[in-house]
Amino acid sequence: MADESIRELLSKLLKRREELRLESEALEKLIETYRQLSMLEKEQELPQLDLWKGSRSRRARSAYVAEMMAAARRQILSDGRPLTRSELLQRLEAEGYVIDGGDKSKVLGTNLWRSGQFQHIEKKGYWPVDTPIPRKFGRS
Repeated sequence: MADESIRELLSKLLKRREELRLESEALEKLIETYRQLSMLEKEQELPQLDLWKGSRSRRARSAYVAEMMAAARRQILSDGRPLTRSELLQRLEAEGYVIDGGDKSKVLGTNLWRSGQFQHIEKKGYWPVDTPIPRKFGRS
């Protein structure tokens, strides 16, 4: 009789140990999930660049803007005339470029100016600085 109760007790203890092991594994997975969520929260708290969402590094953003400036240059030269910010914005967005901000046209204009690659011709639009301005569009 004593052997039977010892066996039952041992069986119950082994079963309980297995339950605790499974519970512990589940708890470890839950802790890891919360750690990962905590890291994601910290990433979201970081300030995000308003101009070019989706790009994380400064190098990636700079490359994106440089590529967009090259596209703006191609657009202007293919038309053979200066293009306004609104015209460039419309064409660049049609090509798939994303420009974020409250005033997209102004954001684009700022980047055109900062690039140093374009000059603004009063009441006409932007023209590449490394290309002679056609006479009919010359500065007034």
